[in-house]
Amino acid sequence: MYGIVLSRRDFREADQVIAILTAEEGKREYIARGVKKITSRNTSNLEPGMLVSFGIAEGKKEWSYLTNVQSVESFFHFRQSLPTLHIIGYSLDALLAMLREGEQDTEIYHFFISYLRFLDQQSAVKTLLLDAFLIQLFSHLGYHPSLDACVVCEKSYKDIGLEFLSASEQKPGFYFAGGGVICASCKKEKQRIGESIYPCGIKEINTLRFLLASSWQDVFSFSLAEEEYKLVHKLIYEFMLYHSERKWEDWGKISLLMT
Repeated sequence: MYGIVLSRRDFREADQVIAILTAEEGKREYIARGVKKITSRNTSNLEPGMLVSFGIAEGKKEWSYLTNVQSVESFFHFRQSLPTLHIIGYSLDALLAMLREGEQDTEIYHFFISYLRFLDQQSAVKTLLLDAFLIQLFSHLGYHPSLDACVVCEKSYKDIGLEFLSASEQKPGFYFAGGGVICASCKKEKQRIGESIYPCGIKEINTLRFLLASSWQDVFSFSLAEEEYKLVHKLIYEFMLYHSERKWEDWGKISLLMT
């Protein structure tokens, strides 16, 4: 079986619990016996972010044990870059938090491998890649933002844009409770009755649409001014906070390491 190591944590004196993402079984945890011993051959093959092949031996209780672990792709190059390691670490944490145990999802598995392989080929990275990864991950998990029309009145996105171009006060917003973009008229009504609408403009929505539909290479090549990046990043961050059950550190701070 092939899988991507998501995490490892200590268990008993010499063992560790290894979380692995596979196409067949989704995220699962296994025990690696003796992996903390100096003589263990598996220690270097179970680093988070590695693609490995492995066997499974069923235990007497609820645990399964890893056997015959071999490195398939170690992604050596991105391990030499501190900014890339921070991006990978955040991505691994997001998968650990959001994926359900034992829920098969071949699409997520191949999605993540493509992401790792792309990052491993780059000599430099952009935080925008992490923004794209996270919004695409949430979309894969069923939290796809509705961006083609107002989620309340179904006014088309084109008409929303035309309204804003004709009158700047007709600025749309993002309605997290409704799952997507909301036109200026509906935004005003929702705010009147006390509902929360996240303020955003056409540029942020356009960039969000781009990030959801683009390849890693297209995202990497995309030019975005710093102020525009901050706006779309904040929208994605707030979207992630709303749709998950935990507090996330703001990954926008990673960009400080890249300057």
